[in-house]
Amino acid sequence: MKRARLVLLASAAFALPALAQDRIIEGGEAGAAAAPPVVARAVFDPTEVSRLQSLSPADPTAYLELGEDILELPDSHERVEMARQLFARALEFGRVRPENRRTAASAAIALASMSKREGDRLWLRSVAAIIEPSNAEFTGAVPSARQDPPVAAARASLFLTQLRAGAGIEARDSLAAKGVRDVLTRHERELSANGGISVQHLENEAKKWPCTECASSGIVVPPRGQRGPAKLCPVCAGQPGMKLSAADLAAQLRLQRRLAGSYSEPWGSLAASEGAPPARDPDPATVASSLGVDARLSVWRDGRWSLPEQSPTPP
Repeated sequence: MKRARLVLLASAAFALPALAQDRIIEGGEAGAAAAPPVVARAVFDPTEVSRLQSLSPADPTAYLELGEDILELPDSHERVEMARQLFARALEFGRVRPENRRTAASAAIALASMSKREGDRLWLRSVAAIIEPSNAEFTGAVPSARQDPPVAAARASLFLTQLRAGAGIEARDSLAAKGVRDVLTRHERELSANGGISVQHLENEAKKWPCTECASSGIVVPPRGQRGPAKLCPVCAGQPGMKLSAADLAAQLRLQRRLAGSYSEPWGSLAASEGAPPARDPDPATVASSLGVDARLSVWRDGRWSLPEQSPTPP
C-alpha cells in the first residue's frame, strides 16, 4: 500500500484550480442514465483507462490501488476526483467482505488524507477504526488526544474553561500543574481556528484576570456604607475572560472534547460544534452516500460510472 504518500499528494492536489469544463459527473441517485459521459482526453493514460474498465466489485483492492496510483500524479481536478470515487467504492465493496476489511479501512484512511476539514478526517479515521478494530495501524489513528496523560489533559481542558470565564488565578494554577503546559503545547495548533493562538498568548491572557474592577464578577457594587445600585463593570462590561471569535471558540471546544477522550458521544455533537453539514455517525455503510458517491454504479463504461448489468453503448 502507498498510504504513507497520500497526505502530501492530496495536499498538492487540492491546491490545483478546479477545471469545471472537465469535471467528473457523479451518477448520484438519478442513476447511470442521467450521468453524461466524461471526456477523459489526456486526463487518464491508456493503462489507467484499461484498469478502470476492468474494475469489479468482487475485487475492492483493485479500486484502492488504482486510486493510489492515480493520486501519485494529481495534476487535474479529474484525477483527484477519480481517486476519491475509487476510494469510496473500495471502502463500500471491501467493508462487507471479511477478507477485504483491511482494504476498506485503508480506503477510509486514504479518504481522510484527502479531506480538508479536520472534522471529516476524524470521522473517516473513526470509520477505519470501526472496520478494523483489532488493528493498531487503524485504531491508533483515531484517539491521538488519548495519548496525553489523562489527569494533565483534563486539567488543560479546565484551564481553557477558566480562562474564558475570567478566573485568572485558577487558570494560572492549572497551567502550572504537572504536564498541563506540555499538553497544550502539543495541541497548540488546535487552540484556535487558524493556529494563531499560542500557549504563551494564553498565559499572558491569564495574567489579566480577574478583572481589576469587579474581580470578574461582572458588576460593581457601592463601597460598604454607601448606598446606590450595583452597576455593570466599566472595565470588562460584565463579560470577564478571554474574548474569542466564534471560530476560535469552536476550535477550543473541539480540542476540549478530544482531551476529554469523548469519542463515545454521538458524532452529531462533534459535527455541530464544527458547524459541519448534517450529522454523520462513523458508520462504514454511510460513507459512500455521505460523500455523494453512488456505489451502485460500480463499473466504468463509456467514460462514466454505470450499473454492472449495463452493456456498453454502441458506437
